[in-house]
Amino acid sequence: MSAEPQFALRVAEATPEKPLAGALETGVDLFLTPARLRVWGIRSGLALVDQGLTSGAGFGVNLLLARWMPAELYGAFAVAFAGFLFVSGFHNVLLLEPMSVLGPSRHADRLPAYFRAQIVIHAVLVGALSAAGLLTGLVLWRVYPDSPLTGAIVGAGLTLPFLLLLWLARRMCYVVQRPSIAVTGSAFYFVLVFAGLFVLGRLGRLAPFTAFLLMACGSLAAAIALLWRVGVLKRGKEPEPGISWRERLRENWTYGRWLVGSAVLFSVSSQVQTLLAAAMLGLGAAGILRAMQLPSQVMTQVVTATALLFLPVFSRDFGREAIGRMHQKAKFVSMGLAIPNLSCVVGLTLFAGRAEYLLFNGKYASYAWLIPVLALIPVVNGLSAGYSMALRAAQKPHFDFVSNVFAAPAAVVSAVIFMRWWGLAGAAASLVLSFAVLSAVTLVLFRQSVRQPAPCGESVSVRS
Repeated sequence: MSAEPQFALRVAEATPEKPLAGALETGVDLFLTPARLRVWGIRSGLALVDQGLTSGAGFGVNLLLARWMPAELYGAFAVAFAGFLFVSGFHNVLLLEPMSVLGPSRHADRLPAYFRAQIVIHAVLVGALSAAGLLTGLVLWRVYPDSPLTGAIVGAGLTLPFLLLLWLARRMCYVVQRPSIAVTGSAFYFVLVFAGLFVLGRLGRLAPFTAFLLMACGSLAAAIALLWRVGVLKRGKEPEPGISWRERLRENWTYGRWLVGSAVLFSVSSQVQTLLAAAMLGLGAAGILRAMQLPSQVMTQVVTATALLFLPVFSRDFGREAIGRMHQKAKFVSMGLAIPNLSCVVGLTLFAGRAEYLLFNGKYASYAWLIPVLALIPVVNGLSAGYSMALRAAQKPHFDFVSNVFAAPAAVVSAVIFMRWWGLAGAAASLVLSFAVLSAVTLVLFRQSVRQPAPCGESVSVRS
């Protein structure tokens, strides 16, 4: 194992004041010391910068496509990207989630070899998913050769392995508690993508296919840089213990099999509105809905980045049976995410027209009021983010599945009914409702499965 990941893990397990092993695991006062808050404040800031750079590149692609292309063509990109997000959900639950939870708790002494096994799993899994996407594009081209969806879907299929490799490399940085490394890779990706966007725009070549291809090239370059920095591509002088990728795949599946269903259902909850808008109202309507979601999606990325930063921490607390500490951290993270996002909703409500003009130069002015409505999504998502990460760290992924079992039907039924009543406003209302149901069920499950910390350091437990 390289020295850098070892050092990162030692930093993650200690504070400037005392080793974590010597601390009282159920004591909330130690968690909230100024030194701890400063350390996690820095790490949270770096995580936000990392997520901001990666999301900013995606935001820039969407923004320029929405500004420069007809709504119907951008709608084709939105539909293809919805399909990309659906497929990436499987990658998340079968690689990223298990690696974040099981890596620190079971393989901390051999992380580079463990990471290499995960890359092999990535190649096997994503190769099959990418082939399925390309086959879908080929079938669509044969049936509807003039459809703008064809180039978008083919581009998404080609981009899938490389963009998800970057996501995998960035998550490795969080596993070793080094978000600063992830920031460098995301900055590299950001520069490459934005430079490419301006070149494509000047040449008049900006389209869904070329935008996806640009993201693929930037992702591959940034991923290679991150894998080198984390030590995955480096081999020390001493031989490392080998790790079978097939055994890690079985391990990942054991943890993530419940989350596979969650990934499918969550994609239904969050993407069905875009697909139904395209089917019921046209590709142009799907493009407008996607454009009005851009501010909300930036806020959601902030929620995701901060929550994922704490997932390995929750996992270590659970491994040490420090359930009381995990409970307090979950509450701290959730409230810390929901309150700032609520302030953003207030600001967007007051200045929705100005925000739309700044982003789209008045192209979607009549739909600007949808921006603050959709911004409610990260608020309700933030309310349960900490609790959701704590449940996953407690290796209870079936709770996430149960939450999505309630949210997905609510999304489908409400989307069909609301869109018949209110058009695009109904699609926005359906999105907010589906996330509200998801968060509410997550909170109920957490309260039922995790006991409140007992006074005076008494024992606490997680119930199945």
